[in-house]
Amino acid sequence: MSTTNKKSLVIQEEIDKCLRNISNSNNKSDQKQLLKLLQEMQITLDEAIFEDSIDGTRIRATYNTEISRKGGKKGEENITRFQYIKEIHIDYSKVPIKYTDNAAVSSDDTYHNDTIESPIIESYDVLEKNSPTLYEILGLLKRVYFMPEDFSNRSAVDRIHKLRNMFSKDEILTFPSIGFDESLNYHQGLI
Repeated sequence: MSTTNKKSLVIQEEIDKCLRNISNSNNKSDQKQLLKLLQEMQITLDEAIFEDSIDGTRIRATYNTEISRKGGKKGEENITRFQYIKEIHIDYSKVPIKYTDNAAVSSDDTYHNDTIESPIIESYDVLEKNSPTLYEILGLLKRVYFMPEDFSNRSAVDRIHKLRNMFSKDEILTFPSIGFDESLNYHQGLI
């Protein structure tokens, strides 16, 4: 059985970033309610699975995401799972691919592009900068919560129901709202 590294998003640094993004909200009671909800929640991400597009202009990062909340009926923990997907547009003429190897490398020669017999690992710095934030996940959860149920994907409808059982409408309204911004170099969603 393989183990995966999980990253928790409900940490103080992410909470602070989230609150800064919604600080323009005049309703301080919503912020207090959101803080209270975050104390009851756990959001974890598995390591990303990366896929290149066929034409080489996009990279898709998929994170298995688990949202849990303490409390509920008879003290049981509510858990629902999603896949967070972010598709990042890459212009390789502006973002070079850097190669590192597992061999001993001097401190001033960390990155190089010459061929070596040891294994080569590609690292995309742009992908590390685009890892999901608590703000994005909460905004997408809010979007999913209000999604209509008039489509045939039964598993999606089941996730919406679990989310609606996990949070009340008043609670979900304290989550940040995120919109579609065409100027960004990526698209994101939860499925």
